[in-house]
Amino acid sequence: MSNYAVHNPNTGEIEERFDSLRPEEVPAVIDRAHEGFLKWRETPMEERAAVLRRFAELVEEEADRLARIIGREMGKPLKDGLAETVTLAKHGWWFADHAPEILADTVIDASDGVKTYVKHDPLGVILGIMPWNFPYNQIARFALPQLMVGNAILMKQASICPVSSAEFQKLLERAGLPEGVYTNIYLDSGDVEAVLTDFRVKGFSITGSEAAGSSVAAIAGANMKRSVLELGGNDPMVILDAADVPAMAENAVRLRLFNAGQVCTSPKRIIVHADIYDEFVEAAADAIGRMKVGPFDGEDTDMGPVSSVEARDEVVERVAQAVRDGATLRFGGKPIDRPGAYMEPALLTDVGLEQDISCKELFGPVVVIYKADNDDDALRIANATEYGLQSSVWSQDMAKAEQFAHKVNAGMTLINAHRESSPEWPFGGINRSGYGREEAAWGLTLFTNEHAFRVHEA
Repeated sequence: MSNYAVHNPNTGEIEERFDSLRPEEVPAVIDRAHEGFLKWRETPMEERAAVLRRFAELVEEEADRLARIIGREMGKPLKDGLAETVTLAKHGWWFADHAPEILADTVIDASDGVKTYVKHDPLGVILGIMPWNFPYNQIARFALPQLMVGNAILMKQASICPVSSAEFQKLLERAGLPEGVYTNIYLDSGDVEAVLTDFRVKGFSITGSEAAGSSVAAIAGANMKRSVLELGGNDPMVILDAADVPAMAENAVRLRLFNAGQVCTSPKRIIVHADIYDEFVEAAADAIGRMKVGPFDGEDTDMGPVSSVEARDEVVERVAQAVRDGATLRFGGKPIDRPGAYMEPALLTDVGLEQDISCKELFGPVVVIYKADNDDDALRIANATEYGLQSSVWSQDMAKAEQFAHKVNAGMTLINAHRESSPEWPFGGINRSGYGREEAAWGLTLFTNEHAFRVHEA
């Protein structure tokens, strides 16, 4: 039986099922994608840009419908789903406007005077393996720049988001994208190798777990395929000082509990200077207690359900294990007795750096606060992880904050902000958070042939 289904976490009910591709169908899908690539790569850049602009317009026109689809699939509150469509449209506009300049030939001022330049040629068919937590935007930041480059896309979205993933393809084709250039595929994980071993598939991008990333990267490496991995984070939010401690605690809680804590860049380790720690923890407990947990379309919902009952139960068990290991549970952490994947958001303190919840990413609504004796201790705690995606430093002293930020091990560090991304600057991590960058010029040139030319006079 296929794993692709809408299993509504708001109700616990399975509403729709979808058939996976049969293994014997995979070659024909790649055939169509390759044929689409051969035509699309010859399409003028201005025509590619027109498709993305029309795509962005369609997203804006149908934002409410799109937001309700993902609310039903993975529980995202409606206001947050609408915000995701705004970001989705922004990606379409940005890459349409900026890709032509970024992908223009790079002229080299060669010392010998020979005409020298580099063309950024498309490679071919690229496989995307994307998660469910941002069903539209995770696809957009990978796929839209690749379409501007001239590559073709095979997209394997998470199995719990079969409607939104199909809708993405429909919107692109309504916007004028030729059939075959972007294909949504309901592909079982066991058949990924059959795709990556095909010579016409030139690379892949995956956002997901370490296990999935290392498995697919091994296949890609054996077949000499390019790859980018975004494998989650254990992101530190370092608070060195605050003018208004309760307001800072409220902000930290809302940053962490956004999307029920199911965000790769969520501040999973909130590190607070000892001078303000006690006041901060008390205010954080108060802020969590005021969070309204409810269905995605509830008028007063602050936090929706976790993506599935199984995921909810895993988070609850990890919280319980942390307490057994010596952590202090100050609020919540229990399932809510109602149909669906609901739980109380949790607040933990006194968590040891060697404990599971400190060492491994926790994808759920759990606020974990650490006390730092001083700035050096805060840096020690921040860097006590094998991940390295996003991090943040908060202080009224901008010079101190920036100097501190330069010492944090991460792919991205924000000052007095957290959980940000944009098509305008690179997104990605180091260490167990993966490698490679999406967005901006980095995302556009990731899957290109940097084809060098030297033109000598006859």
